[in-house]
Amino acid sequence: MGENDAGKSSLIECLKVITQGRTIELDDFNHDINSIEISVETDDFVFRKSYQRNDDLIEQQNLIAVPTPDYVTRVTGWLQSDELNISLDEDQGQIKNIAKTLGITVRSNSNIENLRTSILERLDGEKVEIEGASFPSFNNIQLDGKHFENVSGFFKEVFLKGKQSEIWNERISEDKTIEEFVREKINSYSQHIEQSITETGILRRMQMFLKDLTEVKIEPVYQKRDLNIDAKVKFMENGKEVSIDKKGDGTKRRITMALLEYKKEQSLLEHDTSTIYLFDEPDTHLHVKAQIEFLDTVKGFSRNGSQVILTTHSPFIINAINPKQLRLLENSENRSRVKYLRQNVDAADRVLRSLGVENTYLFFSRHIVIVEGETEEQFLPSYFLKRFNETLSSSLVKVMNCKGITNIPGFARAMLEIHNPDNIHLLYDNDASPELLELINSLNVPNHRKYVVGEKEFEDAFSDDALHSGWCQYLVGSEKEVPPSWTVEAISSIRANCQADGGKFSKKIRSLNQGGKKMSKPILGNALAEYLTDDQLPQRLLDLIQTVRPV
Repeated sequence: MGENDAGKSSLIECLKVITQGRTIELDDFNHDINSIEISVETDDFVFRKSYQRNDDLIEQQNLIAVPTPDYVTRVTGWLQSDELNISLDEDQGQIKNIAKTLGITVRSNSNIENLRTSILERLDGEKVEIEGASFPSFNNIQLDGKHFENVSGFFKEVFLKGKQSEIWNERISEDKTIEEFVREKINSYSQHIEQSITETGILRRMQMFLKDLTEVKIEPVYQKRDLNIDAKVKFMENGKEVSIDKKGDGTKRRITMALLEYKKEQSLLEHDTSTIYLFDEPDTHLHVKAQIEFLDTVKGFSRNGSQVILTTHSPFIINAINPKQLRLLENSENRSRVKYLRQNVDAADRVLRSLGVENTYLFFSRHIVIVEGETEEQFLPSYFLKRFNETLSSSLVKVMNCKGITNIPGFARAMLEIHNPDNIHLLYDNDASPELLELINSLNVPNHRKYVVGEKEFEDAFSDDALHSGWCQYLVGSEKEVPPSWTVEAISSIRANCQADGGKFSKKIRSLNQGGKKMSKPILGNALAEYLTDDQLPQRLLDLIQTVRPV
């Protein structure tokens, strides 16, 4: 997830380059760069592909594969273990496959023991790189918002795409596949061309202009592509063909969802029990219910052991999954960076969900405001609605009460992995609790983001006149009479007594409201926000408001 141009679609396209042979084009070299390198890691290998732009030409390097330490340990351990029996056809076949994967020449009459030794020697090097590697075939389904309208195209994606790549592995003889046959033919053609260049005198003529030229080599660049197999999907009703293109979007989406459900139960490659799904903004044009239905389907893929990578702008999809499953891409100076929960992920996940922090707030809030009490917790959203005619959420501001934060270290770690401390604000009084002081230290919030409002409570930061005026207007607006006891003088007297004996100011002033509408902390917070003017607010409170929502 992330804003536009954060790099979400680029990530999907990079995966297609490595796994699907997607072609790099001149337009891909943007932001004045002349080189592109893509790296994709699987359980067994790290695959790298690099491209260089020279004017209007693109030079590409062969795909390079570097075995992971786990792969090296697993393979060498098996080849040196007592479990290996090179007399078994199954073990012989596995050794041949490993050798081919590592770029070792394998023939029909290759000695298995020699292959085993070659593999061990190959993996014993400090830096093992396999040039001209092929990304392994695997089950994959790609889907974007357009697929919901292009039903025929998605049928092809589900049923034919895997079969197209499998054709290359079909054997035309006992020891040769179609792919191996094509490679041999291309290499043979290259050698023939090189020989012709010399025999026909072309080389000699070129040497008249290039005196140091000695030979011309033809190095074929071979990339395995899917065969161009297409299909027309015909929908029949009572023997007559019905145009699916003329059906409504809802029908098309239901058909697509049915295909996705089908994919949950199928595997296109016998040797691969899982599938990788690449979904690029599949929520496009889907209404909320359809988005949630779609998410339920892809969650089923995940539960069955498959991997799902999807990009989205949908707050409904973002909020419907666990925080630890989210990756936020941000574009800073034309460089995409990724933010996500890294440390003690499960614990942080539980902490955030227990606080009811929605993922959209966790990852996208421009400001997080942590308050100490209920009055200020209600005051801020009410003030925003009255003053700016918009909700806090529309300004991407999240208010949280620190009293709900029981796991302070876990909460602080999770917040700081996603947010800069400069985006976190603390609103509290001079009499902060030990728990709040611990939170302040854990979050490492800079001093200018600490807003001290009140001596012992948020309420005592307001003047006697402001408290009196705000509550009077609230009572009148509620069609309640103002109690005779609710006076500026009485409020001032209670303030003085509380300062002398340490009493709770917010509790004591309620005694002046006998007969008035109930005064609780949230109700008082709402009344002050609704009826006070900016010049009646404490200055530090105004500073906070102007910082998170500059006028």
